[in-house]
Amino acid sequence: MDDFEIDLQRWKEEQELILNQIDNGIALFDNSNHLILFNQKLPEIWGLLPEWLAQKPHSDVIFAEIVAQGYWSTEQYQQLQNCLLKIETESQLLYIEQSNGISLKVDCTLTSDGGHLLTFRDVSIYQKSQASLNAELRRLRFLLGLNERLQYSDSLREIAQFALNYLVEVMNAAFGDVKVINGEGKNRQAGPISNEISSQFIATYGEIAVAEMEGLLKQGIPYGQGILWQVVESGKPMYVEDYANQPNSIPGFRHPGIGQLGIFPIPATDGTIIGVLTLESRNLQKLQEAAQKDMLFAACRTLGVAIERAQSQERLRQINEELERSSQLKSEFLASMSHELRTPLNSILGFSDLLQRQISEPLSDRQVNQVRLIQKSGQHLLQLINDILDLSKIESGKTELSLELINIHEVCTDCLRMIQPRADKKRLALSLELDYRISTVYLDQRRVRQIIINLLSNAIKFTPEGGQVKLSGYLAYGSQVQGNYRPDCSPINSSTPYLCLEVKDSGIGIPEDRWEILFSPFQQIDSSLSRRHEGTGLGLALTKRLAELHGGTISLDSQVSKGSTFRVWLPLTEMREELTVSSASEEGYKVSSEGGTDKRLESEKSARILIVEDQPYNQLLISQVLEIEGYEVELISNGKTMLDTINSPLVTSPSLPNLILMDIQLPEVDGLELIKKIKAHSIWHSVPVIAVTAMAMSGDQEKCLNAGASAYLSKPLNIEQMIDLIKSLLSN
Repeated sequence: MDDFEIDLQRWKEEQELILNQIDNGIALFDNSNHLILFNQKLPEIWGLLPEWLAQKPHSDVIFAEIVAQGYWSTEQYQQLQNCLLKIETESQLLYIEQSNGISLKVDCTLTSDGGHLLTFRDVSIYQKSQASLNAELRRLRFLLGLNERLQYSDSLREIAQFALNYLVEVMNAAFGDVKVINGEGKNRQAGPISNEISSQFIATYGEIAVAEMEGLLKQGIPYGQGILWQVVESGKPMYVEDYANQPNSIPGFRHPGIGQLGIFPIPATDGTIIGVLTLESRNLQKLQEAAQKDMLFAACRTLGVAIERAQSQERLRQINEELERSSQLKSEFLASMSHELRTPLNSILGFSDLLQRQISEPLSDRQVNQVRLIQKSGQHLLQLINDILDLSKIESGKTELSLELINIHEVCTDCLRMIQPRADKKRLALSLELDYRISTVYLDQRRVRQIIINLLSNAIKFTPEGGQVKLSGYLAYGSQVQGNYRPDCSPINSSTPYLCLEVKDSGIGIPEDRWEILFSPFQQIDSSLSRRHEGTGLGLALTKRLAELHGGTISLDSQVSKGSTFRVWLPLTEMREELTVSSASEEGYKVSSEGGTDKRLESEKSARILIVEDQPYNQLLISQVLEIEGYEVELISNGKTMLDTINSPLVTSPSLPNLILMDIQLPEVDGLELIKKIKAHSIWHSVPVIAVTAMAMSGDQEKCLNAGASAYLSKPLNIEQMIDLIKSLLSN
C-alpha cells in the first residue's frame, strides 16, 4: 500500500470518527439517490443494519423499509419526497412525528454534485416541553378569563359556557352541561341554569347524544332521581362507565349512545353543593385519568361563586320588588285614608264655623266654648292628616320642590309670630338670632316654613313652663356638620355652604339610646298609654325627609333634663359665589359701624389667607397670628378637601384667597401635589403659595419651589419671618 492509499484510509477513518460523534443521524445521497455516506446514529433511529446501509441502497428502498416497519406512514414519506423536489432552490425543513413517539426534525440540503444531505435530529424532548408550555399557557389564560368573567360579567350563562368550552376540550369529552340545585330538602330540583325571569336556558357544549334530553333537562330533575343526587349528598365526583345500565339512572336518559360520564360537584363557599357539572366522553380515555382535573375542580369552585352571586342577585331583586310593592300599597293606603278622612272633617270644621258665627240663633257661652273646642280638635286632626299625606307623598317620590329666592329673615320672623301664642300659654321665652351674612336663599319657601314650624312646635311641646326656645339661622360649612349626630350618616363635603336652621330649647331632653328611633315615622320617645304629650310622631320624620329633599340633613344634640338642639342643614351650593361676595361686603359694613370709616377701608384692604394644615395646634397658632395682623383666615384640614375645593366649579376669581399657606405633609393628598394642581389650574394659578413643612433636608426647598411654590418656610416657624414674607408676597 503506497503513501497515498494510507493517507486516504486515514482520512476516511477520521471522517467516520467525526461523523459518529455527531448526535444527529446523517445520510448523504449521490445524484442518483444512492446512500454513499452515513454515521452510526442513522441506523439506530430505525433499527436498520449498518451492513445493509453500507451496500449503498437507493433512498426509495431505505424509506420503504422505514414505512414497512411502521415508523412512518406513506403520507409522511411523500412529504419527504416533496421536500427533496423543492431543494433545488433552497434548503428545506420537515418535522416527522413517528409512531413510536419520537419527533424528528429533518434538514434537506442540496450538495454541489446534485446529491442530497439529510440530517435527522431527535426533537422529542423539545416538542414535549413546548406542548407542556402551551398547555400551561392555556391553563393560565383559562384561569384569567374565568376570573375576569366572574369579576366583570353578571351573566351566569357566559361564565358557564366559557368554562365548558375549555373543559370539554382539555378533558377530551364530547358533551358537557351545568345544572343548578334549587329548593330545600326533598323539594330540591336540579335544573338548567337561569338568570332571566321569563326564559330558561342550559349551558352546553357539543352535541347532545339523545335529542329528548334537552326537554327532560328543562323540566328539572327531582330530588332522588338520577345518580347526580349521590354527588350532591356526598360532595365527591362520580365516574360512570355504562350509564344506560345503571340502576339509578334516569329512564329517559338511558341510551346506548351515551359514553362514560363524569359528574362533578359545584360547591358554595360554605361547602354546600349547589350545582353539578357533567362531562360525557365517547373515547377510550377515562375521564378520571385526564391530566387537567385540577382545572376542572378550580372551574367548579368558580362556578359555585358565580351561582351564589346569581342567586343572591335574584333574591335581592325579589326583595326589592316586594319592598317597592309594599311601599306603593302603603302610600296608596295613606293617601286614600287621608282623602276619606278629609271629607267628613270638612263638614265638621264648616258647621262648627257656622255655629260660632251664631247666624241662626245665639249660643250660650258654654256652647260657644264647646264649638271652639270642636273646631280646635278638628284643626288638630287636619294637621295630622296633612302630615301623613305629606310623608306618604315624599316616600313615594311624588313630591317636587318649588325653589325660589326667599328672604330667610322674613320667613323666620313670620314663623316665630305664628308660634308665639302657643309659647305665651306656657310662659316660654322665644328668641330669634339671624346671621347678617346671609339674607336671601334659593329654597322651597313652603317647605322651609314647614321645617321651622315643626321644630318650634316640638320645642314648645317638650319644654316646661317658664323655659326658653331659641330659633337661629346662620351660614355654616360642611366641616361644621360632620361632628353632629345625624340619623342618615350621608357624606358631607367640608367646603359646601349650608343654611343652618337651629332650634334650641331648655326642655326635657332625649336619652341618647332613643335618638335612633326619633326620626322614624309614628315613633315617639314616650309611647306608653300614660304619656303626657300628644302627637303621632310624624313631625321629625317629615322634617328629616324635607331636609333630604333639599339635599340636606338634620342633626341632634340633647341632654336629659337640660334641653335639645335640632339643626337642619340646607345646602346653598348654587349661591356659593354670591355668599362669598355678600359675606365680604357685609363684613366691611359691620366694621365701619363699630369703628368708623378708617376701619372700613382697612377691612376692605385686608387679605384673605387660606391655611391648609392638618395639625390642630398649628392651625390655632397660625390663624391667631394672622388674625392679629388683620388678615381674614380660612382653614382646610386635609389634602382631599383642598383638592375638591380646587376642582370645584363653584369657585370663581372673586372668591379665591389672596394667599395660601400650604403644609406639605397632609393626609390623603400631599402638599406638593396640591401646589402642582394649583399652578396648573386656569383660575387658581395666580394665587401665591407658601410651602410650610417640617422637612429640612437638603433639596426640600428646591422640591417645593419646583412644584410651583412662591416661597418656602420650615417648621418650627419663625413668626416674624412668616409675617414679613406674607406682606412681601401680598404687596407684589
